[in-house]
Amino acid sequence: MQTQEGAASCRTSGQRVGCPVGGVAGGHPGRRTERRPVLNKLRENLKYTKWILVLVALSFALFFGVDWWNSRGRGPMQVTWVATVGGEPIGIGECQARGRQIETRYRRLMGDQYSKIRDQFDPMIAAREELIRSRLIEHDARRLGLRVSDAEVSQAIRGIRLFQNEDGSFVGMERYRRMLMKGYFPPYRDPAAFEAAIRRDLLVEKWQQLIAASVVVTPEQVKREFERRNEKVSLEYLVLPYEEAAPDVNPKDAELAAWYEAHRDRYSQGEARRASFVAVTDKAVASTIDISDEEIEAYYQQNRDQYKRPEQRRARHILVRVEPDADEAAIEEARRKAQAIRERIDAGEDFAALARKLSEDEGTRDKGGDLGFFARGQMVPAFEEAVFGMSPGEVAGPVRTRYGFHVIRLEEVQEEGLQPLEEVKEQIRAQLRFPRLREARQELGKKLAELVESGKSLADAASELGLEVQDSGLIPRSGTFPGLGPVPELVAKLFELEPGQASGLISVPTADVVMVLEEVVPDYLPPFEENRARVLADYRREKAAEVAEQRLSRALKAAKGDLGKAAQRLGISLHRTPEPVIRGTALEGLGRDPEVERLAFTTATGEVAGPIRAASGVVALKVTAHEKPDPEQLTEQWDAIVGALKAPRVQRLISSRLETLAQEIEVVRNPALEAAKG
Repeated sequence: MQTQEGAASCRTSGQRVGCPVGGVAGGHPGRRTERRPVLNKLRENLKYTKWILVLVALSFALFFGVDWWNSRGRGPMQVTWVATVGGEPIGIGECQARGRQIETRYRRLMGDQYSKIRDQFDPMIAAREELIRSRLIEHDARRLGLRVSDAEVSQAIRGIRLFQNEDGSFVGMERYRRMLMKGYFPPYRDPAAFEAAIRRDLLVEKWQQLIAASVVVTPEQVKREFERRNEKVSLEYLVLPYEEAAPDVNPKDAELAAWYEAHRDRYSQGEARRASFVAVTDKAVASTIDISDEEIEAYYQQNRDQYKRPEQRRARHILVRVEPDADEAAIEEARRKAQAIRERIDAGEDFAALARKLSEDEGTRDKGGDLGFFARGQMVPAFEEAVFGMSPGEVAGPVRTRYGFHVIRLEEVQEEGLQPLEEVKEQIRAQLRFPRLREARQELGKKLAELVESGKSLADAASELGLEVQDSGLIPRSGTFPGLGPVPELVAKLFELEPGQASGLISVPTADVVMVLEEVVPDYLPPFEENRARVLADYRREKAAEVAEQRLSRALKAAKGDLGKAAQRLGISLHRTPEPVIRGTALEGLGRDPEVERLAFTTATGEVAGPIRAASGVVALKVTAHEKPDPEQLTEQWDAIVGALKAPRVQRLISSRLETLAQEIEVVRNPALEAAKG
């Protein structure tokens, strides 16, 4: 089930926009927009920018329920901000909204495969990084003199479907304010914040388009790419799989170790360094921090607005999918199917059981269609209207949305109110404890660094403060410090030090660190035992490839270049492309192999080429026909090719500019976001 796509915001110069509505490119968490021209004059010169990577979140977010934070493996909410950019904070509410949306994107892109990466992928961290990039862009856009007018903000908000009547007209300021206050676009509940987010989105879009305008694609480049994309070849080819050529390759360890040393250039990690270091973690100061119940209650009373809970409802649904632009017959068929399900429920069949069997919503089907609790503004309008007009136990539908037809059962209603202190007590304790932990940790780290700077050894300084010195082991530039995870700035500092030099205090998300460089190895080859499995696989592949090349070469020579006869000698199949193929076509027995593709499009018609080593085996091929593209198709493909050629260049420019901005503008990430995980 998908959420109401919400809107984003933007600060007007001291006053709120009077009448919101229009289309915003480069959307915001939860915003539903219809993309209408906001920047017409600029876009006239940017005809090919629709493919630009949008660094802020796009609209269309699936709903994951109000317990989404906890469902991601986090404990009680203990973070109010996730980062600051140039001293300006990014709040947890905005990050959560973006995180939900990122998870939606990945679920849509990966389908069932998403569950395999879910535990390793953290949408909240990804959301924080997206928001940081967005804020960096805003700073740069303002420095470049880019501005968003009140009229543009108004037009953008008026383009949001939720703020439109049936005829497309604006719903009016009073209703607009009420909808925001009711939480239709979390986390924005007042017009000023909502409009500020929209202004940010529009500013980011202008910046992106300014970057894109600097990239020029020439007609000659378009023509070359057109020819590369559209020329075709017909092929005959042989594939001798490596495992068939040499199935039993089992070297002894001594032979394998010698081969490893002889091919050290494959496995060398370049320069590596070893340091002794002390990591001052939260654990080192945890016993010194105590938050009293009195402090917790005082915070709760002073911040009661934070703990207001809007009315929430829990529902189940069964979805029968049909595309919004489907023909009448398909729509009617889906409606009849949904109606039949409704009738079975009315006749007494179990709703959850039917949902598990019949629902076409993959996200909720296995949960019996259960959507969990949600507030207003988190579902598409027709679905929300039905749910918030029902009583517990009531069934409604079929209800039509752009996803299809829904049969809905309301399970439970949680009335609007204030969360009890007991319910949020530990959340507040963690929230108050975190900054004190961080302060105490940094203070202890500073004492350690000062002792080392005064001339004490790292070991003596650590002992005086009750801290432990660790050995990093040899770390290449791509490596990590033990126990600290991937912290590039720590490794970068390690590679700046001279032997025996101390680093000073380095603050990273999970610790404050002081290190001393102990050893430098210019060409580090990890011990053979660490790489044995990889080396064995490489060795077997190399030996099998040598045998396969020899066998295929002998067969081709004996057959005088006749691939059919060579195939018979080897006992393998002769493959033929059933029709001419373009670059990027997956070939039977080979898939998409760049080396085979290069050979196929550079070999003259009638010639036999190979053998070469491909991913799945050794290959020889013959080009039986070569077709040049039809020049009349160039005009038809022109725009798409221009876009494809511009996209990577624009992205490189954006990435480069963001790297520069990150060095110029102070970015502070709240390590509590990582600490809250698990």
